[in-house]
Amino acid sequence: QHYRLVHQWLEDMVLDTAGLSEQERKKALFFTRRAVDAMAPTNFLFTNPEALHETVETRGDNLIRGIRLALEDMERGQGRLSPRSSPTGAFEVGKNLATTPGKVVYRNEMMELIQYTPSTDKVRKTPLLIVPPWINKYYILDLTPDKSFIKWAVDQGHTVFIISWANPDDRHADKAFSDYMNDGPLAALEAIEQATGETQVNAAGYCIGGTLLACTLAFLAQTKSNKKAPDRIKSATFFTTLLDFSDVGELSVFIDEGLVTRLENHMQDNGILRGREMSATFSL
Repeated sequence: QHYRLVHQWLEDMVLDTAGLSEQERKKALFFTRRAVDAMAPTNFLFTNPEALHETVETRGDNLIRGIRLALEDMERGQGRLSPRSSPTGAFEVGKNLATTPGKVVYRNEMMELIQYTPSTDKVRKTPLLIVPPWINKYYILDLTPDKSFIKWAVDQGHTVFIISWANPDDRHADKAFSDYMNDGPLAALEAIEQATGETQVNAAGYCIGGTLLACTLAFLAQTKSNKKAPDRIKSATFFTTLLDFSDVGELSVFIDEGLVTRLENHMQDNGILRGREMSATFSL
């Protein structure tokens, strides 16, 4: 109860402080809450009855395991705490990851295009193109058979194509957002026509892959108005996609002019953002 009272008092203090902009107040409240959360009684051995009981039961082995895991997280993060989201070795390709049989039918510097054959006798005429995010992996949509969107789609008679983005390295240092569009969904449309003879696709975009799909739709609409081009994308579906970036939720705490300037300087010097740097933001 004492902890909760202190927690509420500190929050009220931030909320009642005069002279703060909305962004400053949001940022102060976020970090105040994180700091107070860290001081919760459950986070300390001698004020956590369950942890004390476990320590007695295991004769302290739980503490040794905890220290070992923390050291492993530090080592994996190269000195920075990098909490794991799943046990090492928990996923195995073909067993509980990327379980639906498919084949690579096209490849360029930015991606590979994987095709999946329908499992039904009757096949739908229009292929399905999935555009996943490049800060994740395509197989988040193809885990175990009962958790696989790709398997569900082929079981409905869809000929499915999905983009598997290349891990960026120094070769991609000069690439821009337009390259992701040209060598991603636009290149995929051409490859799908070559593979199936179909000029139209139904498309689905996931996360920032959906943002890219929306930009591609706008580009194709502009191209059509200029050149009377055909409708290449028959329908578009968006999974957890942000199109209005005026309110990005708690992520806005990390985004300000100073950070954007640092990121721009970093990208100017290095060309790419390393996965561990992106991972640190998600961990926080």
